[in-house]
Amino acid sequence: MNPSPETTSSIEPGDREQQALDWFTRLRAHDLSAAEQHAFAQWRLAPANARTFAEIELLWQQVELPARRVRRAEHRPARRPWRRLAVAACVMLVSGLLVLQLPVLERLNSDYATSAGERRHLRLADDTLMVLDSASAVDVDLRGPVRKVRLVQGQLFLDVTHDGRPFVVDVDDAQVQVLGTRFSVSRTKDHDEVVLLKGKVEVSNNGQKRMLDPGQRVTFSGQRLDAVQAVDAERLTAWRDGQLRVREVPLRQVLEQLAGYHGARLVLLDEQLGRRLVSGSFNLDKADSALDALAQSQNLSINNLAGQLIIVR
Repeated sequence: MNPSPETTSSIEPGDREQQALDWFTRLRAHDLSAAEQHAFAQWRLAPANARTFAEIELLWQQVELPARRVRRAEHRPARRPWRRLAVAACVMLVSGLLVLQLPVLERLNSDYATSAGERRHLRLADDTLMVLDSASAVDVDLRGPVRKVRLVQGQLFLDVTHDGRPFVVDVDDAQVQVLGTRFSVSRTKDHDEVVLLKGKVEVSNNGQKRMLDPGQRVTFSGQRLDAVQAVDAERLTAWRDGQLRVREVPLRQVLEQLAGYHGARLVLLDEQLGRRLVSGSFNLDKADSALDALAQSQNLSINNLAGQLIIVR
C-alpha cells in the first residue's frame, strides 16, 4: 500500500485506484501512525496518485451522504476500527456503482436496446422505421389490433407506416396516439417529451390531452401535461444523425447528454456554472472530443472516474 513515488509510473490504473481506496479508508482511522502519514505524503507526491485520490474523495461524497444521515439517526458511535470503516467504504463505493448499472440491467430485459454511445436504425415488421438513441430501450408489440411501443428509457424516433391499425406509444402513464408519421419521444431525468416533425399526434395523460402539429413539442411528468410549444423540431431531433444542436441551453443539460454518450453519470460541483447558457453543435459520435472541446471553451476541469462518473468543476 506504500509504494515510493519513483515506482508509481509503472502502476496499473486499477492498482492505483485500489491503493487510493486503501489510503482513503486508512486515513480515517484514529490509530494512524506518524510513519503512515509520512508514507501517504510520499505516495501522494506522484500526480497520478494525487488525482486518483481526489477522485475517490469526490465519489465518496456522492454515495456516502445518505448513509451518513442514517448513521446520525441511529446515533451510532463515531469511533470505529479502521478495518470496519474500510469495509464500509468499499460497500458504499460498490453500491454507488451498482446503482449506476441499474439502467443497463433494465435495457437487457427490453425487446430492443442500445448501449451508451450507440444508435440503431430498425425496420419493424409493419415497415415502420424506428431509430433508438444512445442508452435507450423499447418494448414492441405489433401483433394485435393496436400496434404498441413502450419507451422504457432514453429516446426514440418513429416514422410510422400506416396499415389500418392504430399505433400507440406508452411513456410511463402517458400515451401517444399516432395520427401522423414522424415524431420523437424522449425520457429524461426531469420530464418526458414528444416532438412532432410531420403529421399529427395526440398526447394524453391523467385525463388531459394535447394535439400536436408539426414543429411543436409537449413535455409531461407524473400527472402533469404541459402546454404545447413551438420549437425547431429538426434541431431537437438532430441526434438521429449523430448531432447535438443546442441554442441557449443550460450547460448542465449539455454536459449530461455528452456524459450519457460515455455511459457515465455527471457530477457537477458548481450548480451556478451549470445554469450558464450555451449554444453550439456537437458530434455525438465523438462525444469524448466534444466534451473536451466544451470544457476548454467554458474553462472547465473534467475528471472521469472509473468510466462511471464524469466530475466537472
